[in-house]
Amino acid sequence: MRKLTGLDASFLHLETGPVYGHVSSLGIYDPSTAPEPLTAATVRARLLARMHKMEIFRKRLVEVPMNLDHPYWVDDPDFNIDDHVYDVGLAAPGSREQLIDVVSRIVAKPLDRSRPLWEMAIIGGLDDGMVAVLTTVHHSAIDGVSGADILGIMLDVDPSVDQPTPAPQPWKPESQPAQLSLFASAVTANAVRPVKAAQLQWDLFTHYAKRPGNVKALFGQQSMRIPRTPFNIKPTNRRVFAPFQIPLSEVKEIRKGLGATVNDVVMAICAGGLRTWLSEHDALPDKPLKAGVPVSTRDESQRGALGNQVSLVLADLPTNLDDPLARLKAVHESMNAAKEMHNALPVATIIGFSDFAVPAITAGAARALQRSNLTSTVIPSNVAISNVPGPQVPIYLNGAKLVEFYPVSMLADGQALNITLHSYNGSLFFGLISSPNAVPDIAHLADLLLAEHQALLAAARQG
Repeated sequence: MRKLTGLDASFLHLETGPVYGHVSSLGIYDPSTAPEPLTAATVRARLLARMHKMEIFRKRLVEVPMNLDHPYWVDDPDFNIDDHVYDVGLAAPGSREQLIDVVSRIVAKPLDRSRPLWEMAIIGGLDDGMVAVLTTVHHSAIDGVSGADILGIMLDVDPSVDQPTPAPQPWKPESQPAQLSLFASAVTANAVRPVKAAQLQWDLFTHYAKRPGNVKALFGQQSMRIPRTPFNIKPTNRRVFAPFQIPLSEVKEIRKGLGATVNDVVMAICAGGLRTWLSEHDALPDKPLKAGVPVSTRDESQRGALGNQVSLVLADLPTNLDDPLARLKAVHESMNAAKEMHNALPVATIIGFSDFAVPAITAGAARALQRSNLTSTVIPSNVAISNVPGPQVPIYLNGAKLVEFYPVSMLADGQALNITLHSYNGSLFFGLISSPNAVPDIAHLADLLLAEHQALLAAARQG
């Protein structure tokens, strides 16, 4: 049994109305390298053999009475993998457009909180013979890094299908906690919250007393004013999704030729594509957009740990500049400033502040905010942009080679566009997700990002 942190629980509290707290990944596999068909039945058998290394997949949420404390992850005594892994067949002809439509419909449904918060759809019938696997996990259980760690357990670097190391002993679900015990623990936790809050405030004061330069880094670098865009609205309960990929070698060519980092290039690609899209819709602000960029706070000792170890920085996305090279330069400066702001706060403080409030108050505030439409006025950022590193070698599921790997992330109230990418085996795989009331032509937006990449590549090659 493990209690969620305040940061983990926030993804539950923010799950209101059409905003869902799960994240997904879409893998496209070549079954020709596998000794047997890639189906729900064969995947279930493989996962069950490794389930002892993925404990979160057998745990469900248990709420604390009156929501006085964060929920707990507890073994689900009724766990049945058949509830989580299932087949989906595309009708003929099985085009990529059909696949994208199925993915958009699956991720537009919330996960069942009475069960472990994950599922896996094995999607067959693609016209090129490939098999798609859509894996969905609630963000309260994993972040990008821990999700990649779980992926490393599920998949292999060797196409041969060997028997995994068996569990040391048969799984026996732990005893379910008594509600009275959870209530008593919550009372104790709430009693010490003010003490912990005071300690964190003191730690923050002493941190800045010793490092006065960090105050300027935290408050003096960037304006926090966020302009309005068509995608800074409340999403509907429908989703639209667009994937595309670019060679990592080309991004590195831009990085080397124009003097930037890979992440700078990614941000510049997004800035250029969004500028064109906003111009086409007569909605280009005079000021740069603000991008919310997740930053992992894990160190090596926390690799493999479940839950979220991440904070968010705001960076200028220079959509107000019309020159691609000027945008790349501005992105580089903005990301450096954002990193300074992030480094100005001690990691323990970033994570610790999320545990301050009583969960009942946090959850109630989230619901009230959703009902009030205040997010139409106060928005967290214009767009979320996340770059999750992955393995640069081929990996396999039951012997089937993973050939494409697209993220399908989540939306927020007031932020109905998310751009996430995975790096894998020499490519960057972009996944754009939105709501049809915000970006109905999301495939066109993906094309605009790809065009911006080509423009930067041409500039780098011209010297």
